[in-house]
Amino acid sequence: MAATQQVVFGDKEKSDAEFFIYINPDVYTKWKSDKTIPITDVVQAFNVYTTRGGGNTGVAETPSHQELDTVFGTSNNTAVVEHILKHGVVKGTGGISKSGQEFNRSRGSGAGTSDANTNVHN
Repeated sequence: MAATQQVVFGDKEKSDAEFFIYINPDVYTKWKSDKTIPITDVVQAFNVYTTRGGGNTGVAETPSHQELDTVFGTSNNTAVVEHILKHGVVKGTGGISKSGQEFNRSRGSGAGTSDANTNVHN
């Protein structure tokens, strides 16, 4: 599973809402210094999201064209995504990755041995 993060942008003078996109963090880091990397490699999709009341918790919704026009001066998703990439802030974790037995050692074969497995009948 590839790691994901959010890039969040808010302009408190124009709206209380924060707008965010999902990115591939490793590619985003490279893109910041090398703009020849296609944006299609940086973002997971050209979708912009917002949560009511700002913040990165709550139900993610698609903002209206009017909201995008008010904050970004356009409702064109490509232009908005580029603006968020250039002026936003990375938030969130790198996501969850599962590597072998390290994901949850308390369940399944990654668990410690039980008494039934350690009893030796003489």
